[in-house]
Amino acid sequence: MKRVILLVVMLTLVLTTAALAEEYIFGTYTRKPFEGQTINIAMVAEPRSDAVKKLLPEFEQLTGIKVNLEILPYPTLQEKQAVAVTQGTGAYDVVHVDCVWVGQYAGQGLVIPVDDYIKKTDAKVLALDDFIPSVLDEQGSWEGKVYGLPFIQAVFGLHYRTDIFSELGLTPPNTWTELTDMAKMLNEKLKDKGITGITFMGRRGVQLQCTYDNMLWSYGGDWYDANFNPTINSEAAVAALDYFKTLIPYAPEGVLTYDWAENANAFAQGKAAMNLQWQNAAPLCQDPAQSTIVDKFNFTLIPGKEKEDGSINRTPTFGGWGLMIPKDAKNKEAAWEFIVWATTPEMEVKLAYSQPGSRYSSLKNPDLAAKYVEYEGMLTSLPIAKGRPRIAAYSELADALEIAISEAMTGTKDSKAALDNANTRFAEILRSWGSLK
Repeated sequence: MKRVILLVVMLTLVLTTAALAEEYIFGTYTRKPFEGQTINIAMVAEPRSDAVKKLLPEFEQLTGIKVNLEILPYPTLQEKQAVAVTQGTGAYDVVHVDCVWVGQYAGQGLVIPVDDYIKKTDAKVLALDDFIPSVLDEQGSWEGKVYGLPFIQAVFGLHYRTDIFSELGLTPPNTWTELTDMAKMLNEKLKDKGITGITFMGRRGVQLQCTYDNMLWSYGGDWYDANFNPTINSEAAVAALDYFKTLIPYAPEGVLTYDWAENANAFAQGKAAMNLQWQNAAPLCQDPAQSTIVDKFNFTLIPGKEKEDGSINRTPTFGGWGLMIPKDAKNKEAAWEFIVWATTPEMEVKLAYSQPGSRYSSLKNPDLAAKYVEYEGMLTSLPIAKGRPRIAAYSELADALEIAISEAMTGTKDSKAALDNANTRFAEILRSWGSLK
């Protein structure tokens, strides 16, 4: 009899606890249904990750949830996190997913859709409509379902010297042709001062590829078509690469060795009048300890290709990271509570000093916009931005394309030959992944 009573009591407690957790509205913090749970989180080594880590005591006090946050360099995170989720080790409750991994993580069922959790979350706290739609789609969605929320994003644009442009009565170029013409003119006028017309990331690698993508898409080209037939050697793709090469004469001598840091530093040190780069180079240019152009530059929408009707096709490259929950996570509800907390409009303001957010409210915040010059350009760029392929074969395709672009830029091969080789390689890669029959 005692055993029966004990079992009834235990069952009642379990059902009561489950019911309380079921009824709880995420993001309200009216109760602590997950108190005592510990969640393990992986994040990429970026300033925003470090910034949220400093605020973990606030989250733990609100929810009673303990957090182990592991911040890892990109290559380490990519390998360690992928092993954990593919092998179903349950090592992480929250994973940090680069937008180009979404097809691998969500498409292969390694993370869970969170639509049901969204329904059980305070709509005002979540403020899903406040996220810029293109960002939410790129970083958090797959095939019509939401798998996570954006956390860290970046977009390409044109950085330009406001002092030089004002002195010469210039306005930022709208088309690629105008960009080259302006780079040439500035190069001639400023060369005696040691200033080139433009700078960009020319070293073989992902930054060179992302720079080219701005041109490729605006010219009407793409990596492959709707049936995964490779199209990277199309007429448009070749024309875009031929165009890219026209900028080399008006850039610093070593531009083809520049990656993110080298390029950002060259512009910050006043070595170029214009810079094609992610908006996240702006803080460096505003740092008096590292920049000679503080308050002398701005960030605006990237140029594009003029169409026959006179309109301009601009396709700024963008990318970023989303927070998602692995299917084998041991504490899924507590994990979602963290994701909601880390991405609220209030948190975007608190984290703005580290990196900009993904919401209209933070990018339109007048106090933040006055402090961060890149915000206005981001608001214009993000809604029309385009992301790289998110299929599982992305990394292999990117490597093949990066080789081709570098060969063309350095003159090892002409654009057509380089992209023909890349197209052949694309077909092999897409076939090996089962995308191309």
